[in-house]
Amino acid sequence: MKSIQKPIVSFLSRALEKRAKKFSKDHELTLLSPRDIRKSHKDKLVIWLLQEGIFLQDLSLKNSKPFSLNFQYPKEENNNKNLLQRCFSKFNLDYQVYDFTAGFCLDAFLISKLGFKINAFEKESWLFEFTREKLLKNKIDNIKLKNRNSLEVIPEVDSKSIIYLDPMFGIENKSFAKKEMHFLRKSLLDQPDELIESSLESKAELIVIKRHKIEKKKTSKAPSYELKGKVVTFQIFDRRKN
Repeated sequence: MKSIQKPIVSFLSRALEKRAKKFSKDHELTLLSPRDIRKSHKDKLVIWLLQEGIFLQDLSLKNSKPFSLNFQYPKEENNNKNLLQRCFSKFNLDYQVYDFTAGFCLDAFLISKLGFKINAFEKESWLFEFTREKLLKNKIDNIKLKNRNSLEVIPEVDSKSIIYLDPMFGIENKSFAKKEMHFLRKSLLDQPDELIESSLESKAELIVIKRHKIEKKKTSKAPSYELKGKVVTFQIFDRRKN
């Protein structure tokens, strides 16, 4: 089993110390001053409480800086090459989308730009609060993010639904992910098999699973079809009645 680092909470001004203390207490995380982090702490993942909001930083990465979230269209979208949006463009907008691996909601954002309303679920409380702040700041109102365990929600899903799953890739090569994904891989324990199999047993007529191109994991059921890109593949389970 991989080793998980719980992020440390810190602050860059005494004016924000009180807020940082509350954040660390609310999410059961360790609070350290910047000086203490530099001096003695081995963990390298930091949640910074800044005047501009909540920021994340992985100090183990060379030349790392605190980062937020950038909700923007990918450059290739104008050329209609974004694989995720190509996938969802085949579905009707009257289907309810459930993102059961919400994380930073970056994929949910791309799906929402097609007109879908999305219920997204994140069980890690500090990650939920971080992402919710960014959604509110960017005035993204067609993604409803909730702090719940997705396994508890699956029985509530009806047939007119699309379940989207983006389990973190079991690939450690740094070339395969941006700084945001490295942070999540180091800080979260991802055990997607139960979530995937429970989703396949749900009432949802459509299930989309994101896979890395070199991952060999298989599901108990074969997908209806796949969309393959340079790095990722989307497995689509289509149970709609023709």
